[in-house]
Amino acid sequence: MNIHSRTGTSIRDTQEGAALIVVLMLLIVVTLLGLASMRGAIMQERMAANTLARAAAFQAAEAGMREAELAVRDGTIATAPANGCTAGRCASPLASATPNWESTAFWTNTSAPGYAQGTALGSGPTAIRPRFVIEDYGMSTGGAAAGGQGVDGSKEPVETPPDQAVFRITSFASTPNGAQVMLQSLYRR
Repeated sequence: MNIHSRTGTSIRDTQEGAALIVVLMLLIVVTLLGLASMRGAIMQERMAANTLARAAAFQAAEAGMREAELAVRDGTIATAPANGCTAGRCASPLASATPNWESTAFWTNTSAPGYAQGTALGSGPTAIRPRFVIEDYGMSTGGAAAGGQGVDGSKEPVETPPDQAVFRITSFASTPNGAQVMLQSLYRR
């Protein structure tokens, strides 16, 4: 014979949803951890994309600089204008004046550009076309024996050759997503 007592309360009646609250708290913690890891992954993806864009802009600017150096070396550059910049050639810089290429508007002006465009790297809408200008710094005068001054004032001038034409080349490149790089070199011929 089975005897059942109906006078006491069961364990099920005394819990009153404690398990539900614990599970909801765990779900909130797991959701916050997931959101934090997603945010970190998105930030790392953006940093990687920016690094790639900057590297592409650097490579394009360097290619533009090499292209300008070849034009100087081969003597295929046009004569410098009396003032300002035209077709990639700039007038001899004045020590007191700010160079034209320091302005962002100089590199974005497409109606009458003072810069020359280099060969595009890539194709389609992601192609990067470097821009450059060449400034004539004149002649380096004499070697050390002649008492001349070299282009780099921190070093002694070389003995030979006594006279060389000196050019400052400035190359600029920007990517479609906004990375910009500007490089400069002094080139002697």
